Amino acid sequence: MEGEYKKIILLKGLEPINDYQFSIVKSVLARDLGLTANMQKEYNKVKIADLMEKKFPGVACVNKLIDLFKEMQDCEDIVINLRNGKRKVMRQSRGKETIPMKKIKPGASSTEESTSTADGASGSVHDTPESKKQKSKTTPKGGKKKVQPTQQQSQLPEPSATSTQSSGSSLQGPQQPPATPCSSGSTKNGRGADELKDTFKRMSISLEPAQPPRPPRSSGLAAQPCVPSSHLPAAAPASLASVKKPRLKAIPREAAREEGVQKGPKKVMVLKATEPFVYDTMEPGKKMFHATVATESQFFQVKVFQVNLKEKFVSKNIITISDYVGRNGFLEVYDASSVSEVSADQKMEVSSGLIQKANATPKIRDLYLQKPGTFVNGIYEVHKKNVLNEQIISYEIQDNTGKMEVWVYGRLTEVDCEEGDKLRLTCFELSDNVKKLRSVIHSFMKVIKSRKNKKQPLDPDSHMETSP
Repeated sequence: MEGEYKKIILLKGLEPINDYQFSIVKSVLARDLGLTANMQKEYNKVKIADLMEKKFPGVACVNKLIDLFKEMQDCEDIVINLRNGKRKVMRQSRGKETIPMKKIKPGASSTEESTSTADGASGSVHDTPESKKQKSKTTPKGGKKKVQPTQQQSQLPEPSATSTQSSGSSLQGPQQPPATPCSSGSTKNGRGADELKDTFKRMSISLEPAQPPRPPRSSGLAAQPCVPSSHLPAAAPASLASVKKPRLKAIPREAAREEGVQKGPKKVMVLKATEPFVYDTMEPGKKMFHATVATESQFFQVKVFQVNLKEKFVSKNIITISDYVGRNGFLEVYDASSVSEVSADQKMEVSSGLIQKANATPKIRDLYLQKPGTFVNGIYEVHKKNVLNEQIISYEIQDNTGKMEVWVYGRLTEVDCEEGDKLRLTCFELSDNVKKLRSVIHSFMKVIKSRKNKKQPLDPDSHMETSP
């Protein structure tokens, strides 16, 4: 099972996290794993998993990662997946160590398991061959005598399987009247034994029709009510396996990337889309819109350069995309024939966690850790506005983790945005010198006006909402 725990920490723990989260893991575990500064830079996720397996053998490596991820932000789903994987491996381990229940042998189980029942019946039926040695005592009133078994009679040989089976059947059937004890006179004359033998024969004859024909292993089934209930739940694991919960999938932290020309088709669900806009003011005919789509396990950012496809990019609509280009973290669609709607009977199950992650706004603190050239989508509040010239405006955005500047160029400087408003940024690039966001040719910006700054937009290309 050691390899199974390593597989859990690698595939369910380390693989889904991003580079920043992985750097946190290496930094926190540096002392435990003996990592130097160079090793922290050079070691990848596979090497870290190898070290954790050696340093924390067995389930300890999974517990170590769970304890760490519980303290990190946005790692709740990974903690759940790690715990589920650990439970599954532990259940499999316990299942292999379980001792199978001893099988009941035909012909012996009824004798062994119904011994108490047979003992209870031995006084009335099975002791009759030894009735010649019974002792009688006169009752105080001098009338009848009470028969008691002798010491030899109490040590009867073990009854055979056939006789025990008959007695077991008699206990399950209608209650039969007990045999009448013999009198002292008949016992003394030796006639009592003959009468008891006749009684035994009559009882055997009367009981035999009540027992139906049984298969060879029926004796074990007849004694089943005598088996303790703690020995019976042999079929429980099969019923539990039939209602096993579906395995949870790890939710990706970032949009999936594809590079180059892709034939497809890729079946996706539309999560959201922007309004079409002119991205090149020198050529007003050049329009596009942005969209976010998802499969059942990944989400993608899409640039659509055919605005007549907007009617297909409706939230929760299921479409297929073919003949597209993967570039810089976007899927680019140029041909109207590349997108088609699927039939109404085709369904997709996209988890709420995946949708939430696709629509999430990254924290400013995390933006400082991203590589230059990364494209960012999100909603941020404007705290300062600085008009540098007619073609450049600098906004200072802020959240509870930090501040960052956003530089807007060209056509987006005409969007009416004031301090206190919120900016919905789409396709803004992290600069490669000073960490700030800047608009590029395909950027889109929408203003969510605060109540106090509610105004009409200055340009029809700018879009405005009102914050609650």
